[in-house]
Amino acid sequence: MLFLDHTQVQYCKIQSGDQTLSGLIYNKNLFIREKSFPKEEIEAAIKECREEYLDHEERSQIATLLVKGRNSVGIWMQNNKHKSNIIPGSSEQTTAKSQPSADSSQPKGNAQRISLRQLAIEMHSERGVEIKTRRHKLMLFQRCFLGNEAVDWLVNQVKISREDAIVLGQKMLDKGIFQHVTNEHQFKDEPVFYRFNEDQGKSIWNSSV
Repeated sequence: MLFLDHTQVQYCKIQSGDQTLSGLIYNKNLFIREKSFPKEEIEAAIKECREEYLDHEERSQIATLLVKGRNSVGIWMQNNKHKSNIIPGSSEQTTAKSQPSADSSQPKGNAQRISLRQLAIEMHSERGVEIKTRRHKLMLFQRCFLGNEAVDWLVNQVKISREDAIVLGQKMLDKGIFQHVTNEHQFKDEPVFYRFNEDQGKSIWNSSV
């Protein structure tokens, strides 16, 4: 499942018999909208997408997108068999006000399109990186994850290279989504401990997780 913003896809209409379906094109593939949620219910959309699509025996085999529109969040499933049924002239693409400049510090491809906030929600979920108490020498660090495991997760979930995953992880660290447990390191593809900021101050004694 990929989290995308509406500026990263091209919307279209599909004629299926006497029905007109909502579609979008992403990476030259056609997706059909399965369900829509108000934008305020993004966490409910993520939960349903995970439980009803990603964990479903048959649906999990089909590429699924979660797309945040101006006023809603939609679940979209790949369905290229309807490509020939796209209504001519129905395609439209919303664009961002400004495009990021191309430089070596910017991730490329899928990594550049991902919403960091939405990715963080998934990364911090039960399907995300392993968060647990870890030991380094004689010290215990609670509710943390490993940098190299986070890179593995980003590579598998976002379908990017390890180099782009490191850049993406550093952007998340710069945004204050997580940090090194002692603030000594940038984001690295190494067994270095990081902790989500929302987990700061939590312990096995005061957290229900």
